[in-house]
Amino acid sequence: MYTFERFAQEIKQALVATGLLTEDQIDLSVPKAKGATGDLALPCFKAAKAQGGNPAQLAQQLAQQLTLPADGLIGTVEVAGPYVNFSLRQAAFAAEVLHDVAERGEHYGCADNATGRTVIVEYSSPNIAKRMHVGHIRSTIIGQAIANLYACSGYQVVRDNHLGDYGKQFGVMIAAVQRYGRPDAEGEAALEQMEGIYQRYNNLLRDAAAADEEFNPDAEGDLDDEARAWSLKLEQDDPQAVELWQWMVDLTKAANQRNYDRLGVHFDTQHGESFYKHLLGEVINAAGESELAERDNGAVIIKDLPDARGKTLPTFLIQRSDGGTLYITRDIATIKHREATYDPAAIIYIVGQPQELHFRQTFALARALGYTDAELTHVSFGTVFDAQGQALSTRKGNMIYLEALLDESYTRAKALIEQKVAEGKTTLSAEQIDAVAKQVGVGAVIYNDLYQDPKRNITVDWDRMLAFEGNSAPYLQYMHARCCSILREGAPLAADYSAALLVHPTEQSLLKEIARLPEVVREAAERFAPFVIADWLYATARAFSAFYDACSVLKAETAELRAARLHLVDATAQALRNGLALLSIQAPERM
Repeated sequence: MYTFERFAQEIKQALVATGLLTEDQIDLSVPKAKGATGDLALPCFKAAKAQGGNPAQLAQQLAQQLTLPADGLIGTVEVAGPYVNFSLRQAAFAAEVLHDVAERGEHYGCADNATGRTVIVEYSSPNIAKRMHVGHIRSTIIGQAIANLYACSGYQVVRDNHLGDYGKQFGVMIAAVQRYGRPDAEGEAALEQMEGIYQRYNNLLRDAAAADEEFNPDAEGDLDDEARAWSLKLEQDDPQAVELWQWMVDLTKAANQRNYDRLGVHFDTQHGESFYKHLLGEVINAAGESELAERDNGAVIIKDLPDARGKTLPTFLIQRSDGGTLYITRDIATIKHREATYDPAAIIYIVGQPQELHFRQTFALARALGYTDAELTHVSFGTVFDAQGQALSTRKGNMIYLEALLDESYTRAKALIEQKVAEGKTTLSAEQIDAVAKQVGVGAVIYNDLYQDPKRNITVDWDRMLAFEGNSAPYLQYMHARCCSILREGAPLAADYSAALLVHPTEQSLLKEIARLPEVVREAAERFAPFVIADWLYATARAFSAFYDACSVLKAETAELRAARLHLVDATAQALRNGLALLSIQAPERM
């Protein structure tokens, strides 16, 4: 149990001990009225109503009869009308917070006890033989943070990269490779070439004469039939088709892994849609034999299916008339497999907002078929815009791909750090400059996505992303580095110190921000909202800046106060490190 939880527990025990109210009548909250004092308040309306009394009178009676533990966290008690306000005892509070951080270290802020429940987080999910575009970037960054939050909250988290490797497009891709040959490049450059030959083949399909003057339809045959033939061969496990498909899968996973490594992203499982194809027949038969579906010339149609709110969903297919399956069929098969394999309490999908209807339909049908009773959640996200306010798209020619984005961010970060070195603002070796630039560049990309609600649109604005002031990753990383610099100068930390000396308003404000991290983690996980962590990081960094400006650490008035403040700086560094790690952002020790 963390400090604020212990504080609340002490208050509840003291209130119940008066005999004037029961525990279920206690609803503590942070005082919000202008000028209100105290750290937690008890509104007496609920208890007074149950007793048929006056809230203000009850507040007075409670304050008069309270007995507070002498060595506890409760300092003072004040009555403000119908409220009883409780303030922390500063000395005890400081000691408890610093003890919590020191004891838990890198786990500070995480749940005390594991829930034992499994949560599957599906994120990133790029398509095979294609580069990761901005949509996949957002899914990857948001998904990794949510997975981190649930792991910190005590869940067993399965991080799942659900790859798009199934469908007719792979017949087109194999046919294109057969016609134009395999790429001669590596990594994302090879994927770019794959996209090129795929588009070239599609151009032939649309307008053979205009796209390729050397193409002779009479000699070459029907390109569409050729692609369909390869698609059928792939479904029938033809060795040549499977070999080409597997080569594409391996090429894509290898290219993507380099980017995942740079982002600090990892997965527990990476299965493509094809992995679940053996379950598709069961899904179609189960739906077709139920009252949920109608059959029409081979098609299986779902009509009048209500969603979780009871609203009737639009009609949709789970099998085409030619026997082909759809995304929804494969997603439901995936749920069936996950239920049998992991018995999850929840499955969380990090996918763009345009897929909202798809997931409402998927979740409703999976539940109707009895495939899962897990909580199914679609965490959607908005669009990415450039600095001119234009949505990023391949068609407009302003699309940003992941490798290019990370390269650009690194280059810009390195230039800024080299400028600071040239100006004498920091001293770093060439090797250190390179390492810090990588950390700052990646951190800027991640934080630019996570510092606001995922549903909102985001803008790629390099000046804001890489600013060393304001709500940005470089600012947070710099504040952590400043903590580390102070600790290096003040080393070693004294084993014995008195936290009771930390009574300055800025010291107490900083301690309160540090103490909030556990509740912030819970809130962020419950709301699927990494920006709650980002808000806390920014508030804590600002609180540290205010403390640093107001209170000298290394030149404190006494050696005892210096020792206590160094421990506060150490706790701040650990808390900032932990918060940044939840967002998969590294915390440099020098900047």
